[in-house]
Amino acid sequence: MLTGTNGQTDWSIVECDRALTRALASKTGLNPIIARILIGRGVSSREEVQRFLNPTLDDICDPSTLTDMAAAVERLRRARDAEEHVLVFGDYDVDGISATALLVRALRRFGIATCSYGMPNRLVDGYGLSPDRVDAAKEAGVSLIVTVDNGIAAHASCERARDLGIDVIVTDHHLIEGELPPALAVINPQREDPTHPCREACGAAVAFHLARALTGDACDLDLVALGTVADVVPLRGENRNLVAAGLKAATQVTRPGIQALAKVAGVNLSTLTAEQIAFQIAPRINAGGRMGDGLSALELLLTDSPDEARVLAEELDAANQERRVLESDTVAEVLAELEASFRPEQRTIVLARRGWHRGVIGIVASRIQAVHYRPVVLIGIDDDGIGRGSARSIAGFNIAEAMNACVEHLVTCGGHAAAAGLTIREECVAAFVEMFEAQAATLLPAGDLRKQLRIDAQVGLSEIDSRLVTQLEQLQPFGNTNPAPLFCSFGAEPMPYSWRELRGGHLKVALRNGNRVMDAIGFRMAEWLGELSSAPAVDIAFSPQFNTWRGETTVQLVIKDIRPAQG
Repeated sequence: MLTGTNGQTDWSIVECDRALTRALASKTGLNPIIARILIGRGVSSREEVQRFLNPTLDDICDPSTLTDMAAAVERLRRARDAEEHVLVFGDYDVDGISATALLVRALRRFGIATCSYGMPNRLVDGYGLSPDRVDAAKEAGVSLIVTVDNGIAAHASCERARDLGIDVIVTDHHLIEGELPPALAVINPQREDPTHPCREACGAAVAFHLARALTGDACDLDLVALGTVADVVPLRGENRNLVAAGLKAATQVTRPGIQALAKVAGVNLSTLTAEQIAFQIAPRINAGGRMGDGLSALELLLTDSPDEARVLAEELDAANQERRVLESDTVAEVLAELEASFRPEQRTIVLARRGWHRGVIGIVASRIQAVHYRPVVLIGIDDDGIGRGSARSIAGFNIAEAMNACVEHLVTCGGHAAAAGLTIREECVAAFVEMFEAQAATLLPAGDLRKQLRIDAQVGLSEIDSRLVTQLEQLQPFGNTNPAPLFCSFGAEPMPYSWRELRGGHLKVALRNGNRVMDAIGFRMAEWLGELSSAPAVDIAFSPQFNTWRGETTVQLVIKDIRPAQG
């Protein structure tokens, strides 16, 4: 096990079956490095390679195999025929917004004449469908509510709807805790067998399958890709097929909202990648919901007007800039507090403060987890003493289950293994901190907690060329469970006077390994410059990428971790 510069990261090189690698490379004509990567990701036969490299919609599931799909379709058919008012109620994150836009468009194609949409305001309502929202729906004449990306925990709201004579169809993908809500239909892949191809679907994908069951078509795949990538579900099997199709659709569909958003984000849709969705498109869609109301992002995805799309995209871009400033300030505040109070032996970090903006604490929790590799829960408390928190976990620790074990101190909680949310009264925070820490102490090993950097292969820089990078790009889309391939090289020599700090806090250096010299860049790594600049040689973990500058395209190394060479 090898240690990286930040002292909290161990490098773990994937073991290689050389005979199997040679055989797969021979059968498929792949570069042996590519064959090794695929085998390390569970793709070891010629047929599996073909399916992996050529994702297709032919391999996605029949929507009728999802529990309660038939009941949902029949109820929506009756709503169409009776000209009922249907409300689609979504969530304020990218997955929920994408799912809502997709289902609204599908219901309108299906013939639902009166189809409205809504979502909670993060700062006022909290998460999910509330009884108050059900009351408002009744006042508006709604007789059927369809939730997307929420609803699996909305027991009180479904009961309220039943009392008011409103039917509810829940479409969700979050973990099911206890009994199902009393809805007419509950479509959730978590109800299916673990081998079901939809088991790991996001909210937008569940909405997509309902839309297919209704209309028989496969539209709005770009919206499915948005939700799937942004919700960080595993990009394997059906999810991989949907994202690949969605990225292709984004280059062909003339959706004004996506085009306007790509323009303000500086993204070329003709070469759109999953990483650009994750780091450039999704944060802007999220910005409205984080700062308050996600409806502007939803309207952006629904509008057919380029002028309206331009205005909405600019609003979201401005909201994203505001979010980034607020996030940076909050990160600095949390790190300053931890500098004074953090103890290496603690298994978790739980902090609660009045005044923290609940729209950014989830991102801040992720940033803190990257610095102090532990499960992190940050709670913003309002003037009424009600705290709403966001949690981010580490490998091997199911944070949603750990929270559920502490439910006696919480008002509500829910989420995934890697991320979750909670509501708590201020006077219960101390007891929750103690119980949550105790849960982690039983599940996490004693001693220093260290992030594992999974490296696909050790290579020499002479092996990295444009042909290899072109083949690496065929492994896209990259994301959860299928990250961009990561390599390591030992003893690379920094070229004289090549260490530089770039604007934005980035690190750049030219490295020589054998007869090959390559540029390497480390984003937000300039703080390591002092430690590295005097090192005669470095060990580097990196992903190779094409970089185009002033019309010239070269291969550069994107540094993921770096350290002085260990001899």
